[in-house]
Amino acid sequence: MEAIIPFFTKGVIHNMENDAKGMNFRRRDFIKVTTLAGMAATLPGSGFAKQDDLRGSFRPSPEGTKRTVLFLTDSPQRYEPLVNKIRAIKDFEFTVSPFQVNLQRAPETVPAAQLKAADIVVMVMPQVTTSSGNVGAAMSGLDIPVILYPVNFDLIMLEADVAAQFRAQGINAMLANSEAHARELIRIASRPRMLEGKRALIFGRPFDSTSVPARTLNEDYVYSRTGVKLQYRPIEELKELLASVDEAAAKKEMERWKKEAVEVVEASDRAILESSRLYFVLRSLLEKEGLDGISIDCLSFSFNNNPTLPYPCLPFTRLRDEGFAVPCEAEVTGMLSSMVFQQISGKPSYFCNVSAVDEPKSTAVLRHCVAPTKLMGPDAQALPYRIRDYHGTGRGATPEVQFPAGLDVSMGGFTKDLREFVLWPGKTISRVRDTDRPSFENATGDMAKMRRYCSNHLEVRMRDVGAFVQKIAGCHHILVAGNYGKAIQEAMLRMNVRLVGPSDFSALQS
Repeated sequence: MEAIIPFFTKGVIHNMENDAKGMNFRRRDFIKVTTLAGMAATLPGSGFAKQDDLRGSFRPSPEGTKRTVLFLTDSPQRYEPLVNKIRAIKDFEFTVSPFQVNLQRAPETVPAAQLKAADIVVMVMPQVTTSSGNVGAAMSGLDIPVILYPVNFDLIMLEADVAAQFRAQGINAMLANSEAHARELIRIASRPRMLEGKRALIFGRPFDSTSVPARTLNEDYVYSRTGVKLQYRPIEELKELLASVDEAAAKKEMERWKKEAVEVVEASDRAILESSRLYFVLRSLLEKEGLDGISIDCLSFSFNNNPTLPYPCLPFTRLRDEGFAVPCEAEVTGMLSSMVFQQISGKPSYFCNVSAVDEPKSTAVLRHCVAPTKLMGPDAQALPYRIRDYHGTGRGATPEVQFPAGLDVSMGGFTKDLREFVLWPGKTISRVRDTDRPSFENATGDMAKMRRYCSNHLEVRMRDVGAFVQKIAGCHHILVAGNYGKAIQEAMLRMNVRLVGPSDFSALQS
C-alpha cells in the first residue's frame, strides 16, 4: 500500500444499458431480477462473481496443433473456397466440418455432438434475412470461440447483433470484417489462452487479503476465466521453512544486495539477511512445485512490532527480476495481471499503487515498496537502487530504484470480476524524489521517522488521465517497459476479456 494510513477502495457498479425494444421481458421478471439484485447488495459476502456464475467459462484448449472448426451456413457450396483457405492456415492442422443450417430459423437443429467435438464455430447467417433471430438463446451453452462471418461486408448489422447476443451471455464471439480478418481470428481462437495451465501459490487467507480482499472470487471462477490454478496456504508454513535455509547461501545473497546497491541507507545487515533467507524459501517452492507465481499477505504483519516473517520486499524484487510473477499483498488480480504483462513483454513488472493523478498535466504517480531492478529486461543492465528500511519503521529492507525518464511503458490490469482488462500506454517523466516526507507533521520519537510514501515512486504521462481514473482497475496496477497494445488486445480477445483503455494504444510522443 502507498501510505501507512489505511484506506478503502469503493466498489464500482457497472450499468448494463440494454435496448429493451423487441425484448420479451415481463413485469414479473423485472421485479424478480431487481429484488434479487437488491438482496445481493445487502447480504454479507454476496457478489456477482460467485462460483455458480461461470458464464463465459472456457473449455480447456486441446493439446497439440490439431483443431476442429464447425462451419455453419445455409449455403456450404458457396463457402467452399473459404473452407479450403481455413484448412491451409499455417501453424495448425484444421479439420473443417461444414454443416448446412438456417441459423435464423432453426439454430437448435445443429447437432450437440458436433458442437461438443468442435474447438471453434464459424457462423454465416442466411443469405436473405431481415432478422438476427434466436441464435444467441438457442446456442447459449457454447464454451468455445464463435466467429461471425458476414454475408456482405458492407452490411454487417445482423451479424453484429448476433455477436452481441452471444457476448451478453459471456460467450467469446468475434466479428470478422473481411475474409483475411476471419482467418486471423481463427488463428487467434486456435491458440491456448495466454495463462492456461499456469499455477500460483498465495500465502494468506483465501481471497481475503488484508489490504485488497477478493471475496467475490474463488478458485473455480479464476480458473474458468483465466486458466490459472490458484492455491492458498497459511503464512505460518513459510515461517517453518526458514530454518532449513543454508546460512552461507543467505549471507552470500545479503552481500550481493549490499555490493550492487548504490548505498544502504537505513536497513540493517540483519534485516537484509533475514530477507535473503526468505528469498531462498520462496525460490525453492517455485522450483520444486513448478509454480509461475507466488505472493504473501505481507500487510497482515508489515506494521507489527514483531512481524510474522522477514519483510519480503527484497525477495520479491529478486524473483521478479528472475521472471516470476510476484505481486505484493496477496492480490489475486495483481497476480493474474503480472502474468499477462510479464509473459507478453518478457520483462519484470512494477506492481504499484496509483497514488495520485494530475489532470492538467495528464500524469499519474505510481508508488510501492517493491520495484524490479531489471525493468528494462532480463539481459539489460540493472537500474541503480538504494536499500532502505520499511516506511521508516527501522525494520525490514526495501529497494529504492531509480527509474529512467522518457521510457515508453504499458500499465493496467484485470478488473475485480476478471471480465475486463484496463490497458493504458504512458511515458515516464523525471520527478523530484519525495520519499523522505514524514507520515505525520511535528511528530516525536519513532513516529517522526516514519515515511508517508513507499520507497519507490514513478511519474507517468498518459493520454486522458481523467478517463483513466474513471476506468481504474483498482488499488494496484501493473507496469512494464515497452508498448504492447496489439499483443495484449489479441490475448484478451482470445480470453474473452473486454479491453478498456484510450482510443489510441500507441506509444506517446516525446
